[in-house]
Amino acid sequence: MNRADPFSGYSLLLRILIYGVLPAFGAWQFVRLRRALHVYQLESYKPHWFARWCQEDFKRSLFLSGYTDAKKPLVMTGRAWRMLIAATALSIFGVLIPAGFVHIGLGGWPLDVIAFGGLMVLAFIYSWRLLLAGDVVMRPVQSAINGRFLKRARERLDDVSPLVIGVTGSFGKTSTKQAIAGVIGPPTEVLRTPGSFNTTLGVSRTINEEMTNAHRYFVVEMGARQSGDIAELCEFVRPRIGVLTAIGAAHLETFGSIEGVARAKREIIDGLPPDGIAVLNVDDAEVRKVADSLSDRAVIRYGIEPDGAPRITVKDSWLLERGTAITIVDKLTNDEIHVKTKLLGRHAIGHVLAAVSVAIAAGRDLASLGEAISKLEPVEHRLQIIEGAGGVTVIDDAYNSNPQGAAAALEVLDQMPGRRKVVVTPGMVELGTEQAAANEAFGKHAASVADVLIVVAKLNRDAIVAGATAAGADEKVVVVDSLDEATQHLKTLLGPGDVVLFENDLPDQYEG
Repeated sequence: MNRADPFSGYSLLLRILIYGVLPAFGAWQFVRLRRALHVYQLESYKPHWFARWCQEDFKRSLFLSGYTDAKKPLVMTGRAWRMLIAATALSIFGVLIPAGFVHIGLGGWPLDVIAFGGLMVLAFIYSWRLLLAGDVVMRPVQSAINGRFLKRARERLDDVSPLVIGVTGSFGKTSTKQAIAGVIGPPTEVLRTPGSFNTTLGVSRTINEEMTNAHRYFVVEMGARQSGDIAELCEFVRPRIGVLTAIGAAHLETFGSIEGVARAKREIIDGLPPDGIAVLNVDDAEVRKVADSLSDRAVIRYGIEPDGAPRITVKDSWLLERGTAITIVDKLTNDEIHVKTKLLGRHAIGHVLAAVSVAIAAGRDLASLGEAISKLEPVEHRLQIIEGAGGVTVIDDAYNSNPQGAAAALEVLDQMPGRRKVVVTPGMVELGTEQAAANEAFGKHAASVADVLIVVAKLNRDAIVAGATAAGADEKVVVVDSLDEATQHLKTLLGPGDVVLFENDLPDQYEG
């Protein structure tokens, strides 16, 4: 521009800003954007959920600290790297280019330096928006990659052509999936989606990486946090058997109501072919409504309560020291078997009955299932019994909880023998407007069962304490800010013969 410097050292100042300050800022943004990416990944890459999380707390949306001891660490997939690099580039060029235009078009000093500083502040404050922008920029690339990935998985599924069993429900999906996989056939012939791989891309990854020609059965967990999720999965894997475990208060923040949850979960029934079989837990009142409404397809009803008219049910059950003994009955054929399982509690019987129902739907005989049922293991962090140090029994039910699951865990604790019983919990999340009431009811129930109730973190503290107080047991309550603090307190509290229930564990993004 051939303009004279407005003051001595102006050119040096610009060089420092461009070649020193901006790269340093870019490096710092990379670190913070990586922390933001972790939360975005925890929120299933759903922009509106991530935006809501950021908008709820300005301080945490600055991402000045990360999750150093995360239970679900950030997984740097190809998509994650592309998004992070794009967002970092937007941070740098979003400052440099507009400030350059101000420098050239508006006469330079002092507006260019003001613009430079102001844009840097905005990029710092709204880094989470830059991450979302990076996702949008990379979306065409990601869509093309996903398309090839899904196509390869669909072709592989067509080639192997296993019997596909879809499993969904507000709770009990993973445990039911594992029970089905353990009962329906030999381990070498059964493939199940691992962990909580319950989205289309997660299922595709399982197919591409693990499915072999030996697999005759494919058990697919189907998660849903919004309408259409299960329909998309059904269209992709085409299940012939669909299992619905429960319709309850889970993810109410996105579904809005139990009716919304019911519509979403029913998608697994609507996604079955004309000769498909619906396997339904009629102990659940909402699922029973679905069962009663079906007249155009085969249905196998399972449950403990006779009111639901289950075909697969139990005649007797006993809680053992480390499991449950049950007599399973097929009401249609009057066949029955008596088995012992390592699974705990009334709701675990439901998982077994679901597995038996699916096996029968697949052509298995009830009498042949006893050995497989006896070998079933509890899913990690779902009412898992652990022998703790010093003669303490630990019930690990730390996977994300819901009102029905929490009540079932308290029922197990109540029935177990123990010198003293302790509940450690941060309460339940993702229940929308029902969250406070649900946690208050849980606090009341827990206080009636436990000798000590340790409430972890601040998120649901007031509601849980209010419930315990309503039960007249506020003196039983201990409040702590972290699980580490709770663990230290337990060391001074527990002794031989005590039983401690860890009920729920907050997702990383809800802690603090």
